[in-house]
Amino acid sequence: MIAKDLGERKLVDKVFSVAKKAKDAMAELGEEKVVNATIGSLYDETGKLVVLDTAMKVYKELPPEEIAGYASAFTGAPEYKESVKISLFGRDYKEFLKGHYVEVLATPGGTGAISNSIKNYLGHGDTLLLPKWLWSPYILMAKEKNGDCDFYTLFNEENRFDLVDFKERVEKLAKKQDNVVIIINDPCQNPTGYRLTIEEWKEIRKILISASEEANIILILDVAYIDFDDRSFEERREYLETFKNLPEKVLTIFTFSLSKALTSYGMRVGAQIALSTSESVVKEFYEANSFSCRSTWSNISRGGMKMFSEIILDEEKSFRLEKEREFYRNLIKERADIFISEAKECGLDILPYVSGFFLTIPTGKYTPKVEELLEKNHIYTVILDEGIRIAVCSITKERIKGLAKRIKVIYDEVISLSE
Repeated sequence: MIAKDLGERKLVDKVFSVAKKAKDAMAELGEEKVVNATIGSLYDETGKLVVLDTAMKVYKELPPEEIAGYASAFTGAPEYKESVKISLFGRDYKEFLKGHYVEVLATPGGTGAISNSIKNYLGHGDTLLLPKWLWSPYILMAKEKNGDCDFYTLFNEENRFDLVDFKERVEKLAKKQDNVVIIINDPCQNPTGYRLTIEEWKEIRKILISASEEANIILILDVAYIDFDDRSFEERREYLETFKNLPEKVLTIFTFSLSKALTSYGMRVGAQIALSTSESVVKEFYEANSFSCRSTWSNISRGGMKMFSEIILDEEKSFRLEKEREFYRNLIKERADIFISEAKECGLDILPYVSGFFLTIPTGKYTPKVEELLEKNHIYTVILDEGIRIAVCSITKERIKGLAKRIKVIYDEVISLSE
């Protein structure tokens, strides 16, 4: 009975299905005999979900009406919008963004921010440009617009961002579409943990400016994990400079998530942040996306927004939050360093990792067999088209030790059986 133009709408979510397998195996065999590398949330060294003390203390002190009530505006509370600007661009954002226009809309998580952006900028039936290694819901969002997807090769033979392939695909779409919508997940790319260098971003900038002579360029920059990147404030500023002083036909939409910023996954609070040199472009962004906010979810968690603004607008609380995040950034790095070091020792290939919750092992055509044998050995990972994702955000250091060698042995066994 669903509308015929929608086609088949059957969802098989690999992440949640394999996570269930891991939980079932732990219940049957005991947690010590199972490696669950599927969980994309931050866990501590006792195996418990990290709930940042600063965030929860503020939330618990909110008056009941601040939790239960509707938000003051369906596009987000004013103080929340201000907090998002400060969080992303810094307390001096007005000076930093002088000569630019910026607008914020609250969304249900980063997912809502990306979905809203695609909904309003991808033409019906057009092609969305995505990375080959990616978070798969991007594809579902394109399908909601009856859109196709093209995939830029994330890495070249030197394991650096493939600028040549990216340029070719952007230019190809610019010749046939009014709008070219591109998603780049940076920093802490999911699923690889890659981070583009400033030099790579400067080259991407040139590509986008050139392509804007033929089409509107909408860059959706998924910065969900930015607070778990290890750049200094000055380095982040250099990164953000890349998106300033772009032509009117290049719009940058940052998509932000409280799930990562405050480890508050169930709050479902995020934001779209538009940055442009054109007042009319940003005004159009606000009006169009406000329409979608009202028609799709109507309101965002008042308590979640209030919790965030209470922290960010208070410099002391904000400082405490950052110290907590620094501790967990270092913990994730320690876990990743263990895995990467052991992978190097045993000859297990991994894709370039810099920072973030995940790293990826390329397994190519052997992926289905690798998955099967891993699960027989009670190792559960998120299976990608040509690789497996390891969630270093949730595996304890003790559990991650030796994991690379175990995976290497299994991978080699699959290859030998396939010959």
